[in-house]
Amino acid sequence: MDDWRVLYGVGGYPQAADRLVPLLASGVQHIDPDRPHAPIPAGLYLSCLAELKDPIAIPVITDTLKWAGRHQSWTVVAPALKALATFGLAAQLAHTLVRPLTNAPDDAVRAAARTALDALTGRREVRPARSTPENGYAKEPPH
Repeated sequence: MDDWRVLYGVGGYPQAADRLVPLLASGVQHIDPDRPHAPIPAGLYLSCLAELKDPIAIPVITDTLKWAGRHQSWTVVAPALKALATFGLAAQLAHTLVRPLTNAPDDAVRAAARTALDALTGRREVRPARSTPENGYAKEPPH
């Protein structure tokens, strides 16, 4: 439970990104495609990576996007796209990963892919999604 809650403070320490990104990457690597919200939601890890605003997080996010796309884990793909979009032009190399997702079978993924493409091409700057109960990232894990 404490590990889960500490993630909400990560964005406040961008100066520690070199130490935090590998820890978050480790958490992302343990995501089960059949249970992407257990024990810690994948979207929470991804929003934390975006909140750090350090380009060293981009490869972690793109690797997660590739993995989730292969598994058609749309509930991971959409937050990965949103996290990637926060980096804007710095993440433009991911353009080739994002473009095909504009035709994904999931509405949220298609919308997130279009937003990400806008950000990656400089058409629009995206701010990181904060973890809130409304977007599902701030839900307490089951006890």
